Amino acid sequence: MKKIKITLFLLMLPLLFIIFHVGAMAEGRSIYVGDLIDLKISTRDFSTEELKEKFKAFEIVNIKEEAGGFLITLRTFETGEKKVQLGDKEIVIEVRSTLDEIQRDNVFEGSESPEAAGFTIDWQYVFYVLLITFLITSGICLKRYLKKRKATALTPYQHFIRKTDSILMEEDEYFAKLTSCLKEYLEAVYSCRIKGKTSSEILDIAGSLPGLQESIRDLEAWLKESDRLKFTGVRVSRGKKEELYADLAGLVRRIEAVKGVAS
Repeated sequence: MKKIKITLFLLMLPLLFIIFHVGAMAEGRSIYVGDLIDLKISTRDFSTEELKEKFKAFEIVNIKEEAGGFLITLRTFETGEKKVQLGDKEIVIEVRSTLDEIQRDNVFEGSESPEAAGFTIDWQYVFYVLLITFLITSGICLKRYLKKRKATALTPYQHFIRKTDSILMEEDEYFAKLTSCLKEYLEAVYSCRIKGKTSSEILDIAGSLPGLQESIRDLEAWLKESDRLKFTGVRVSRGKKEELYADLAGLVRRIEAVKGVAS
């Protein structure tokens, strides 16, 4: 009986370490919307696909296998408490908004003087204001509808160019947004699921797609450099950003050219 208890305790150690690791990380600082969360899973009882399913409430940035387990990098843009069940243990991750940190401690004192006399409203003017507001709102909605309808008529390549051109190089998520545009383009052209995939998984899928074999090395090089700049947090100059944008645009143009010949 004693031997059985010791065995069960040893089997539970990896899961206990997971809970302790996440708890220690959460105590270190609060987790906010968009933060990268690194989780070290010190067990091999789950496969990569099973872990993806477990953490499907998050955007999985990367999953790396290492000795005795996995290192998962994920994030979410939704606030609230996220719970993940691993075996008989539950991981609780609370995601906060920076707006929740704003505190109001001032006391507002009221005035003891009597209130001013009320005033009457000319409802005719209220009607005109509501009418003008309705016309402006209707115009904005119509403009958005026409813009969306026009966007659906664009080719995947035209849609890619329009979206990448709208990304400001000063944005912190510049390379993440470029990668997202690339994924949308590949999904639209080859009718495959790429969103949520890591760079290595994208390359595995790309190797089997017609017209991508000629550009697989360029695609691999761009994804690796983009991941390096995204995850190391190094400061990237505008010239470097322009260079990588030009490389990506050239890569997509070559894919378009090969696709046109193949079709």
